[in-house]
Amino acid sequence: MNAQLLIIDDKIKVCKSLAQNFDQRGYTTLYATSSREGLALFSRHPIGVVLLDIMLGAENGIDVLQQLQRLRPQVPVIMISGYGSIDSAVRSIKLGAFDYVTKPLDFEKLLQLVANAVQASEDHKKHTHLKDRVPARSPTLVTRNPRMLTLCETIKKLAATDLPILIMGENGTGKEIIADFIHVKSSRSSRKMHKINCAAFPETLLDNELFGHERGAYTGADTVFQGIFERADQSSLFLDEIGDMPLTIQAKILRTLQNNEIRRLGGKQTITVNVRFIAATNRNLEELIVEKSFRQDLFYRLNTAMLQLPPLRERKDDIPLLVKHFLTEYATANARSLKQLSDTVMERFLDYHWPGNVRELKNTLNYAAAISSGERVETEDLPPNFSELQQAPPAENIREEVEKNLILKTLQKTKYNKTKAAVLLNMSRKTLYNKLERYGISR
Repeated sequence: MNAQLLIIDDKIKVCKSLAQNFDQRGYTTLYATSSREGLALFSRHPIGVVLLDIMLGAENGIDVLQQLQRLRPQVPVIMISGYGSIDSAVRSIKLGAFDYVTKPLDFEKLLQLVANAVQASEDHKKHTHLKDRVPARSPTLVTRNPRMLTLCETIKKLAATDLPILIMGENGTGKEIIADFIHVKSSRSSRKMHKINCAAFPETLLDNELFGHERGAYTGADTVFQGIFERADQSSLFLDEIGDMPLTIQAKILRTLQNNEIRRLGGKQTITVNVRFIAATNRNLEELIVEKSFRQDLFYRLNTAMLQLPPLRERKDDIPLLVKHFLTEYATANARSLKQLSDTVMERFLDYHWPGNVRELKNTLNYAAAISSGERVETEDLPPNFSELQQAPPAENIREEVEKNLILKTLQKTKYNKTKAAVLLNMSRKTLYNKLERYGISR
């Protein structure tokens, strides 16, 4: 077997014992005793399967699972559960883990489970390879709102060009769908568009994921790794949450935009790449420029073609159309009968502020359609918290409040160790310090 296995467990003896056993069975194994080390190895190597302990000392393995999934969701993760953590193991399955095993470990059982995970991973690669060779279906832009219809015409015209595009809008407004539409309607549609969430990586890992590395670039870099720019050559690259990108990497992105060249970490030669840039953010980049956390020259370069998506509260005439679209989509995907909304529910939808925008509407409808026993979705079929929601403040205020609370909780968890907090929050120390100042958090 050639599959590469990553073991993440805070007990070095467990790591070494498992690594030795799997090496003897033909696997290539790496191990780490902390989440930071494990995430770094995961980012730098073509890992096939991860074995992850639920209890990583003071760290929570489920948090690490979610970070692994943000990096490469297709890689199977097997959770290792100790006594008293079965509930957490079950929760991890719901969150996307491949399976779990309990201590004391039965190695033969674990070996079979890993083999199953490897096979599942290979099947996924084959399926993905086939999909990549078939032109993607064009995403549906559902609207009758005059502002959106005008925007759609602009999008179609821009799709036919190779201009870099900046898509701005609140969370849930459909920025990624617009990026998909642009790619499918472009001359590059025969190749898969590559996507990366810039906010999901710490600075060093983002640099590595974007630009790749040469063998020997740093300790543990045993093979050459092609970054996403090389993988996206001759296609499109979607840089989501570009407003959260560290300044050092913004400078490298700008050079790539200007010269169509990249240099791998540890490399001496430049590599020519032909990539169509599509970037998105929910942040106000002009404010970030004033705060000196976003480069003005990069903004002007991306601002050649900017698309501002309106929030759902400003296009409520689209709600009935979107409701029909999402209910039809749900019924088709789940082989269920098509449901309608009762007049009462539709009135509530039209009155509601929708801070989560179109994504929140879709999630609400999926939930209601799943539990509704009649032909119509009634008030009692809505999510439990929906009836408690009042007219909400703007989504940006909500996002900032949630982010502030998350930062405070993380600081408390790390006893105000800002370096550890930055790692757990998937942001650079500089970004964290900027946010601490912005939210008036001090200690």
